[in-house]
Amino acid sequence: MNKSNKKSMTLTSFFLKYGTYVLFIGVVLIMLIVSSKFRTGSNLVNVLLQNSTLGVMAVGMTLVIIAGGMDVSVGAIMSCAACVGAVLIVDHGVNQWVGMLVIMLISLAFGFVNGFSVAYFRMPAFLVTLATQSIGRGLALVISNGQTYRKFSDAIIYIGTNDILGIPVLIWMMLIIMGIGYILLHHTLYGRRVLAVGGNAEAASASGINTRLTIMSTYVILGFICGIAAIMTVGRIGSYWTALGTGIEFDVIAGVVIGGTSLAGGSGKMTGTLVGVLLMGVISNSLNLLGVDAYWQDVAKGIVIFLAVLIDAVRNRYAKAE
Repeated sequence: MNKSNKKSMTLTSFFLKYGTYVLFIGVVLIMLIVSSKFRTGSNLVNVLLQNSTLGVMAVGMTLVIIAGGMDVSVGAIMSCAACVGAVLIVDHGVNQWVGMLVIMLISLAFGFVNGFSVAYFRMPAFLVTLATQSIGRGLALVISNGQTYRKFSDAIIYIGTNDILGIPVLIWMMLIIMGIGYILLHHTLYGRRVLAVGGNAEAASASGINTRLTIMSTYVILGFICGIAAIMTVGRIGSYWTALGTGIEFDVIAGVVIGGTSLAGGSGKMTGTLVGVLLMGVISNSLNLLGVDAYWQDVAKGIVIFLAVLIDAVRNRYAKAE
């Protein structure tokens, strides 16, 4: 290979590895120049706050995708669990802590069904989670009868509206869960097993790793996190309606893939996921500040998701070439 080809390969490798970070810094620098509103501390807090739920869910999705899976049911899980909690707390006067426990248990149940079906029945992850997405949305409509619920308990509202040391509780929750996810993936035996299973399940099994249990556990963790996200979202907006979480699965997956996690499984970093989520948030915030029409924002979001998948495909092809 001549020097020009080596240089080209080096630049390509650098872009594929650090392109998200460069793009994030570039977008931030441009917005710092063109928009005075972007530079305010309140706007920074708003970006983090608006994407706190997305960031939390991206932690679980990172584990699932690294293990070679996929989950498009996360928005429906969040909606269904929040729906049951809302009905119990608002309509039936159930204790707020019991209501939140029910939210977590329902989310865990969905995660278990997804994980068990994929890992032990070897059903396609996309189709399984597409089915549970439909089930979750349908159950939410049946249980709530399409109603909007308000007047939630103080604990849930506190989570969504108060702050600690001047920083909103929701942002603290995102950072803490991101930190836990980082340690779990990069500094524990479990994290190494997830990476091994996603990289080569047969080799992982031959080395003594229970691949089925590992795969299932990633979906259960994601289900648990969906429960946390449901409580966070209801607390922030102070109400529940059946459209809650609609389409959020695509934002979560896009943030994870933009952050460098391979859709083929076997590689990914929590730090990259955080940057990917923040990049999605900064782009959305920038379009709002620039007065871009909401419909065009949907177009822009679709382009970002398309580019994320394209970059992932190029990254995988380049990795094989090496």
